[in-house]
Amino acid sequence: MEQGQSPQSDVLKLIESQEDLWIRLVAAKDGNEWLEALMEITSTVAPPNWVEQRWEYDEAIFISMKGSGSEVARWFQSGIATIGNDVVKLPIVTEQQTLSWHRLGSKQKWGLSEPLEWPCTAYDLAYQPLKAGPGFGSFISGGSPSFVRFAVAAASFFGVPLPPGGSADNVAPIFRLQNNAGRIARIRLGAAEIEVHVEGNELKGMTVELASDDPGPTKNLSKKLAQVVKFPLPNGLPSGAWVVLKRGSEWIDRKFLNWPNTMSPDPSVEVVVEPLSQLEALIASGEGPNIEFKQEVPESTGARRKVLRTLAAFANGDGGHLLFGVEDDGKILGLPTASTSQVAQDAITRFISSLVAPLPNFSVHSIALDDGSDRAVIVVTVESGGAPPYGVGPENPQYYIRRGATTFPASADVVRALARSQPVVAGSGSLFG
Repeated sequence: MEQGQSPQSDVLKLIESQEDLWIRLVAAKDGNEWLEALMEITSTVAPPNWVEQRWEYDEAIFISMKGSGSEVARWFQSGIATIGNDVVKLPIVTEQQTLSWHRLGSKQKWGLSEPLEWPCTAYDLAYQPLKAGPGFGSFISGGSPSFVRFAVAAASFFGVPLPPGGSADNVAPIFRLQNNAGRIARIRLGAAEIEVHVEGNELKGMTVELASDDPGPTKNLSKKLAQVVKFPLPNGLPSGAWVVLKRGSEWIDRKFLNWPNTMSPDPSVEVVVEPLSQLEALIASGEGPNIEFKQEVPESTGARRKVLRTLAAFANGDGGHLLFGVEDDGKILGLPTASTSQVAQDAITRFISSLVAPLPNFSVHSIALDDGSDRAVIVVTVESGGAPPYGVGPENPQYYIRRGATTFPASADVVRALARSQPVVAGSGSLFG
């Protein structure tokens, strides 16, 4: 199962059974009391950026400390966390209530929590925090770092980036039970072979599988703490490829490698991909919601604006790739050296920067063909934007969305939805019927 519900008593027993826990707690002032606003409890090993520290401000305190499972369990049983001279009230969940949980792979991002080195099960210890953060006032203290607002301070304290306009409110306290039995530590993907590095204390009896849209190969593991599994790729990386470390019917860890499961190889591990293999995998999936082929790089302003409609649509959706030097049917023509040089790539960067507003995160790079033709394909990759809507034309921007393999003007309702940062996925909601 990916997620579910557990009785409160069962979760507290799990916490109590842990010898060591790494705690990050933020409390906000309510009159003369401190109330929990953010809380993260991690088992097994400390989060990568965890540091024992204390920040004090007029309206909030930030505390990271190491504690025992029995101590933390008592906190939630009583609704009070006593830390030195500080008394912080916690949410109380009755024994009759259940707590939500979900599974996360190693280094998988989730909310305001820092990604962990091992797979984990994350338990929400309450439905919501006891109090929201103090809002937008500056956080300045003589003995603590200064921040422009509470959410920025919280993101720094928890070791995660804060998206533009991001909030740290309404985040339930969380307990993350790590599983160091096994993990996928590294993947190396080449043109003819994929190499999977696994680590763990209980690998014997586990299996590594190269899964995809079709049945893939598997390899059983021995009792060694670190092992390398190799799978040949006679036909390249299959569509929908992902690597799963499993024991029986339970996945222990997993990494998604390509479309349609992910836009790019899993960023949480080191994945070494030969560029040409990655290009061929993109082209094999064909044009669609996240991929567009163009035979040439546009020269005129009008032609460039037309191409950039698709780039803006990608930014308004889940991101995507523009491939220059590829025909509509997927045939790779490539572009001559003069069109793929660093100078040409810089020119593409400039016309994107001058015509798309606001400017999303994007990259431009060239991938050489191996047919001796001295030609290459230019790939423009744009990320899903954090500040939609994205339009073409900085003075009077026009907005676009992607439906299948076609770019359409966005209606006023869709533009308003994008401005409210609501996800817009073609064909999946009432916006498109």
